[in-house]
Amino acid sequence: MKSALVCGAGGFIGSHLVKELKRQGFWVRGVDLKFPQFAETAADDFMIGDLRDPYVCRTAIDRKFDEVYQ
Repeated sequence: MKSALVCGAGGFIGSHLVKELKRQGFWVRGVDLKFPQFAETAADDFMIGDLRDPYVCRTAIDRKFDEVYQ
């Protein structure tokens, strides 16, 4: 199974990207400062964090990803 990291997954575009990647069969981790506002996330794993913080970045990429979206 392919995996993807979606940065900004709590926003409008990012949350829809997560749904599309899940539809395509990806395992998806989403990262953002907030959860999606209007629907529950479809991500397999969702991290709340500020990607300007190096610690959050290292934690978010604790595994190999086939695709990364920013």
